[in-house]
Order: sequence, then C-alpha cells, then structure tokens
Amino acid sequence: MARNSAITLVIIASVCYGLLATLTRTGLAGGMSVGQINGVQFIVGTILLWGTAIWKRRQWRKPSSQAVLKLLAVGTFMGMTTAFFNAAIQLLPASIAIVLLFQFVWIGVLYEWIFRRVAPDGKMLVSIMISIIGALLAANVFHGQLLQIPPMGILLGLGAAFSYAGTLYTSGRAAIEVSSWLRGPIMATGGLAIILLLYPPVDLLQEADWNGFWPLAALLGILGMLVPTLCLMFGTPPLSAGLTTVLGSSQLPVSVFMAATVLAEKVSGLQWIGVGLIIAGIVVAQWKQATHS
Repeated sequence: MARNSAITLVIIASVCYGLLATLTRTGLAGGMSVGQINGVQFIVGTILLWGTAIWKRRQWRKPSSQAVLKLLAVGTFMGMTTAFFNAAIQLLPASIAIVLLFQFVWIGVLYEWIFRRVAPDGKMLVSIMISIIGALLAANVFHGQLLQIPPMGILLGLGAAFSYAGTLYTSGRAAIEVSSWLRGPIMATGGLAIILLLYPPVDLLQEADWNGFWPLAALLGILGMLVPTLCLMFGTPPLSAGLTTVLGSSQLPVSVFMAATVLAEKVSGLQWIGVGLIIAGIVVAQWKQATHS
C-alpha cells in the first residue's frame, strides 16, 4: 500500500474514534445505559467485521490456534477500553474524559520501560511534561474544575488510558502473520467477550427506544468498530509507530470539537491551548521517527 494511502486510513480511523464520545453521550441522553451502548457497539461491530472477513475469505488462510488465542487476548484490551471510557463519559464532561484517555501517551512509554527495558530519553521526558501540562489546562484544573470531578470518573478515565495503551502495545506484536482481514474480527471477538462479562446481555434490548436505538447502534458498530479497525489493520503496517501515533492524535481535536459544537459543552480558550499542548507533546516525542519513516 502507498504511504499516502496508509496515512489517510489512519487519519480516518482516528476521526471515527473521535466521534465516539459524542455518540455515547447522545445514547445516554436518549435513555440508553452504558451496558447497552457497549453491547451494541461490540455486537454490531463484531458481526460486521466477521461478515467482511467471510466476504474476503479467499484472501486469508486459517490461523493457528496459538495465533487465535493471542489475538483474543489482545482484543480484551479493546473491550476494557470501551467499557472504562463509556463509564467515564457517564460521570464526566466528554472533553475531560477524552483528555484522561489521552494519557495513554506517557503510559505507553511506561509500558516500554517496564516490559522492554527501554528507558525514555530526554526528548521523551520533555514531551510527557508538555502533555501533562496540556492535560491540566484542558481539564480546566486552574479554574477549580478538578474539585468538581467525581474521583470515580477520573479512575475510569485513567483505566481507559491504561487499557488503550495496552491495546497499542500488544496489537502490533501479536500474530502479525495473520491476515489483516482476519485479525480485526478475532480481536473484536475477544473484546466482545469482556463486554458481555461486564455487562450481561439480559437487559440489552429492554426499555430501548426503538425509533432511535438501532440507528445509533449501527453508527456505534460502524464508526466504533468496523471502519477504524479495518483502517488500522491495513494502514499501520506501512508506517512507523511514531508516525502512527502522531496521526492518531487527530482524534483529540475532533473529540473536543464535537463536545463543544454538538454537545454544547463549554470549552475555554485555556482548554483549547491544553489540547494543542497535548498534541505538541506527542509530536515532540515522535518527530524524529515520523520524519524518518
């Protein structure tokens, strides 16, 4: 795949992820529960991914049992990320939940340090400091908003960040010999298993507004699972990890913009500056890798 095409796919995936917070808040406002939102996103998305894999079955070979188990395990991080993040959205303004999620930047560095013994260099430490300052600004801490945030919301948001960092850390290392058409649905199946364990589907369809339930369910499945998963499966292999991270940062401004425009959440100038600093921190950390990819 051409490099420009791969870049486009990663940006499309990031934009899709950036829309999820708004879709989740819309569902909650419409009377859906967190369990219903999580459930329909993974059920619809996993069905669509498997349908696509079956459609393209001539382009992949049956994977080994060991490879399937690895991908299922990696997929559990996807499920935990969605569960934690959507629960955080229920307690926090979307813009703040998104900022907490984006702490995956320094958490990913921590994982590299712990599991691969790769200590962060000076440039990486500077980027982390920039990102943390940006997060404080974006969360409006200096106007006292932190005191109004439920501690459980902060824990859930950070839980989403840790699990999302786990997704990024493991997905590029597990069973890469398996076709991209098949890796996505297998990982989604692992995520679906976690979601169904956390939120049993007994009440999934109970008290649902049938006029608005299925359209939103379709959007969650398509924008939250099908499109971004396929885009990342095909878009990331030709690119360096650094460039992929830089491109993935486009999720943040999309999410905050949607929170400000669609959800009418108040986003101050300082918060926008914080968003810019978070992105700047990511770029500082990855600039050399991106320009040499």
